[in-house]
Amino acid sequence: MSSPDNALQKGIYDKLIANSALTTTLGGTKVYDHVPQGTSAPYVVIGDDTLSEDDTKSNNRWDCTITIHCWDFEKSGRKSVKTILSNIFDALHKQESSITVSGFSLVEIHREFQETFQDPSEEGASDRYYHGVARYRALITA
Repeated sequence: MSSPDNALQKGIYDKLIANSALTTTLGGTKVYDHVPQGTSAPYVVIGDDTLSEDDTKSNNRWDCTITIHCWDFEKSGRKSVKTILSNIFDALHKQESSITVSGFSLVEIHREFQETFQDPSEEGASDRYYHGVARYRALITA
């Protein structure tokens, strides 16, 4: 049996690009796992993940985390990344019934934490980004 990590990422991606509040805030479906060169902020990146076996005697089960990042320019302020993180929360937190993990069952998904901070855009550059990070935990069964 294959693991659910790719199916989970696709389910999260599909859910995020279908969220009209998020795509309006981003100015389009700017959700990536690798940001194309020249992409302007704001945007969202589906980042690092973890996958742990959590089998029972009768079920294959996985405990997964996935980290989601967002960036916007300093001139937009921290409020912008907090709005993006809020849109992501609305799309994902406790929304297991509306996220498709093809070939598997998503039992639960919830946000574990979020953080915002300033990030330099380039070494020595005067402009800065605000960076938001949120980690979600998912329980998946086969």
